[in-house]
Amino acid sequence: MIKKINIIFLMITMLSPMFSCSYIVDEMYLYDAQNNYISPYQGKWVGSYIGGMNGTIILNVSKSGNIEVIRLVNGNIEETYFTSLLGGGSGALNPSPSPISGFRLYGSLETKSGTWKQQNIGGSWTVTKQ
Repeated sequence: MIKKINIIFLMITMLSPMFSCSYIVDEMYLYDAQNNYISPYQGKWVGSYIGGMNGTIILNVSKSGNIEVIRLVNGNIEETYFTSLLGGGSGALNPSPSPISGFRLYGSLETKSGTWKQQNIGGSWTVTKQ
């Protein structure tokens, strides 16, 4: 009986590093994939928003899918805030609000359009890639 327990313990001890190494290698590949990812929507997107307010929007999309949103009114920068693309490759914008005004964009860069909302007013937006 003791011999069986020793053999089982020895087998577990010998196999344990193999599982650990496999996990480390998997994590390295995942890390590399994330660092080497280039969003197909990377670049500068410019367009307009209309509705309860009108103006220009500039979306600067980074390699990783982070977005700098610049909102202009009458050619002057009204505000700048940051959001991101949602996962899945659809180009969908994360509708996180501007911390200053609550302005938020809904929609997708795949369709190059969507809606916007700020408190109780809203409208639509369109962009084209520059």
